[in-house]
Amino acid sequence: MANFTDTYIKRLKSQDKRIEKFEGAGFGILIYPAGTKSWIYRYKIDNKKDYIIFGHYPTMSLADARKRFNELREIRRTGTNPKILIEQELKREKHTVEKLITSWYVSYVEKNRKKPLQIKQQIDADIIPLLGSFELEKIQPLDISNALDIIVQRGAPIQANRVLSTLKQVFNYAVSRGSMPQNPAINIRARDIGGLEKHRDRYLSLDEIKTIWHFLDSPQCHMLLQTKSAIKIIILTGVRTAEIRLAEWQQIDFTNSLWIVPPEHNKGGITVKIHLTNLTKSIFKELHEIRDSHYVLPGLVVDKPLDENALPRAIRRIQEKVGIPEWTAHDLRRTFATQLGETLHIDPVVIEKCLGHKMPKIMATYNKNEMLPQRKDALERWANCIQTYITGQATLQKQEQLCII
Repeated sequence: MANFTDTYIKRLKSQDKRIEKFEGAGFGILIYPAGTKSWIYRYKIDNKKDYIIFGHYPTMSLADARKRFNELREIRRTGTNPKILIEQELKREKHTVEKLITSWYVSYVEKNRKKPLQIKQQIDADIIPLLGSFELEKIQPLDISNALDIIVQRGAPIQANRVLSTLKQVFNYAVSRGSMPQNPAINIRARDIGGLEKHRDRYLSLDEIKTIWHFLDSPQCHMLLQTKSAIKIIILTGVRTAEIRLAEWQQIDFTNSLWIVPPEHNKGGITVKIHLTNLTKSIFKELHEIRDSHYVLPGLVVDKPLDENALPRAIRRIQEKVGIPEWTAHDLRRTFATQLGETLHIDPVVIEKCLGHKMPKIMATYNKNEMLPQRKDALERWANCIQTYITGQATLQKQEQLCII
């Protein structure tokens, strides 16, 4: 039991699983992995356990939550289940988009999405400000289109498409629960809002890689070692940002020069074995020497991984410093694949294996070969190519020849 204060509630940190803290008499707060905090009242009535989630912090302050808790406790003392009373009150209340999307986020998104904060940002920045006050029974497709047009007009067409996708999911949720007879966004097409999205084809040249690498090693770069190392490791291995961000030391085998990415960290849900070249291993060892967490790249809180926004922020700072045209963390992965093919002439199937892609079902059924020797050779050749380029020990023509060998 804890004595709740504003400071205590504010300092409660999320963990990998939902945690509960109680002050006493059933008054408590839930902290979800995504960071959302919800007020809860646990009680017994008719010899049965029950509970109510009756608000969210900081929207409902501690003082307001304690007041509401006392009201609910008084209701229970009369022999009435406060949950049933609240449900009756909700039926009489107006159902708005804000209430719907808040319920959907807490009930579905936080429990089932790997990156709930991305959706939370859409909700807070665009959906509630533009559509939150609309009643569910009155909102029309035109209202939604007008809101999306506002997002497009501020120069964010892709964001508008993302918001549209989220709205379709929210309204489908409402239809499935009987809150709405039909989805008002179902016939709105992304191509008519933000337009068709072009697939990115940006990849970095060897000269651009050299410039970035030199900047990361220079006194002018004031980034954390974790951030600098993550960028280098993605360049050398082509891993997804989540795979390096969530990597743990138990996955790194220095003796056998192997990094084993578990299925839960891989987008395709498969185990991926990555050969560690001497250059890659040296980066991991530098991190290992200062380790104070089971994560390879701990965040500001040592028992949590590097924040998912850390790399995008770092890359934006690099762009400002070195003047290389816009690129993203995923472009580094595309760079790895493209350079392996175009510069080193590696077999496309080997590249796919290096990327940890899940093979098409028919190929996966008949081809169980992990191609570890070929992948090791590809990674060694790529590391040698990078090493040659960044050290500048040969002329440009000689460097290109060394990369191809």
